[in-house]
Amino acid sequence: MKKGIALALATMMVTSLAACGNTQDAVTSESTQPAGTETKTEQAKTDTEVPTVTMLTFTDWYKSGWEALSDYIDQNADDLGFRLKIDIIAGGGEGEELVRAKFATGDLPDLLQTYGPKWLDHNAGVLDQIVPLENVDMSEYSQDQLEEGHYIYNGQLYAVPMDSTSLVGIFYNKDVFAEAGIEKAPTTWDEFLDCCEKLKAIGVTPLYYSGADTWTLQCITHFGFNEDVVESGLSYTEFWNEMNTNKRHYSEATNFKDAIIMSKEMVDKGYVNSSFLSDTYDMAQTALAEGTAGMYCNGTWVYDEIASKYPESADKIGSFILPLYEKNYTCSSMPGSVVMTSACKDQELGEKVLNFLASSTAQQIYATAQPGIYLNQKVSCELPEAYQTLYDEMLKGNSMEVWQNGNVYGYGDYHIHVQDYLAGGMDIDQVISLLDSDTADNAKAANDPNWN
Repeated sequence: MKKGIALALATMMVTSLAACGNTQDAVTSESTQPAGTETKTEQAKTDTEVPTVTMLTFTDWYKSGWEALSDYIDQNADDLGFRLKIDIIAGGGEGEELVRAKFATGDLPDLLQTYGPKWLDHNAGVLDQIVPLENVDMSEYSQDQLEEGHYIYNGQLYAVPMDSTSLVGIFYNKDVFAEAGIEKAPTTWDEFLDCCEKLKAIGVTPLYYSGADTWTLQCITHFGFNEDVVESGLSYTEFWNEMNTNKRHYSEATNFKDAIIMSKEMVDKGYVNSSFLSDTYDMAQTALAEGTAGMYCNGTWVYDEIASKYPESADKIGSFILPLYEKNYTCSSMPGSVVMTSACKDQELGEKVLNFLASSTAQQIYATAQPGIYLNQKVSCELPEAYQTLYDEMLKGNSMEVWQNGNVYGYGDYHIHVQDYLAGGMDIDQVISLLDSDTADNAKAANDPNWN
């Protein structure tokens, strides 16, 4: 994404953010609320007349929006002409591997919510098992928003967006900050360290790490990569064109490396929960909501989780961009993509379901239950403060797409390497070297001449 694209995208979306509704309590749906990383399905209601379409999604994507929408579908199945049965699998790297395995064995649902056709092509090599969508109406969306490799790929529509644009930042408990005498969110690195000291002084974990869910350990390091793009003088797209053609390497991303080092310094300074290697993403939400932790770095989806599980704490949660540099950027990530797999026997019915999921009717149901920044231009909702603060930065142009979205070739198990580094089992140079070597191996396996 070129510099300024995020601002343009945000400007196009701002008209859809007029106040319209507040977060509603989640309602029971045909799918059960996931627990941990287990796959959960609820037996579909017996109905021989209304066909059922199956869908797979990750546990961290199944939140109050999906609950409300799947409940609506269940209640209106006769009129809609279909039911939707959702299976939920683990998120992060574990879930990605399971998706690859399902493609390899042919054990596929009708629909799949994933990272989009570009990811399925370059990181899973299964684009041929995804059905191009010839009859899905996307007129309620801006073409610029869809041409990201997440939905349109090689000029062909493959997916519809589901969920909101996510922004990465530091989420904090405002009551705990007040108790520690912190009057405002930090805007410099020295102020951030001062916050950590004040939180530690009152017996609160300053910065929570959830190392058992290794994907969460990457979040802080994203901000360093943003700075490398800025210092290069290139746009995001230009920077990644060089990375993806062997002209630029992770070993040259010095700010990225420093951010990884900084994440370990937080551990060494005693600012992180001592049991972070065994603590989970779910435990992080509890700690932030209950005020046993002051801050947690993650995406806006973590606020959705807290608002759903701890509604009494939702208003206590604020956010800010990690202030590592003179100018800082939130990291943006486009909504998840729902695709139809070649396993769908009734593709006309599959497109019917996708047409409904893409519609402003379905998107509004989802957004009312789970407020956020939605791509459908007819959707409106009231943003909670934790979203609004980061969204305001996006409107100012202070956002950049998360670095992994620019990557064409897989870069290995970075999240595991970060965990090993924080635990002392790997040094920083090994982490960076593995990113470059794994990228090279994958590029060579794809017969990319740039790596000959």
